Amino acid sequence: MPYQKMILCIFFCFLSACSTPSGVWVKDNLPALQADQDKYACLKDSQQPYGYVDGNFGWGGWGWGWGGMSNGYSGVRTNEALYAACMKAKGYQWQPDIK
Repeated sequence: MPYQKMILCIFFCFLSACSTPSGVWVKDNLPALQADQDKYACLKDSQQPYGYVDGNFGWGGWGWGWGGMSNGYSGVRTNEALYAACMKAKGYQWQPDIK
């Protein structure tokens, strides 16, 4: 039983370390439209594609290779550090939520 409590405690510590801090980016005396445009520009600039392809180019395996069926995945994710750097460069400050 004591080991289960310790494992549970460690699990919640890891889980809390992975959470993203909540808050907002603020800049004084700025129209809402300009703030939205800045956020959109930074979000657009901080997108990074990722993907995986199994390397099957049409001989054997599951896929047809170029132009056909392929085993893999792709997508786009936000680079949070790059987004934060962009917002700071535009003069915004991070204001964490009060808990």
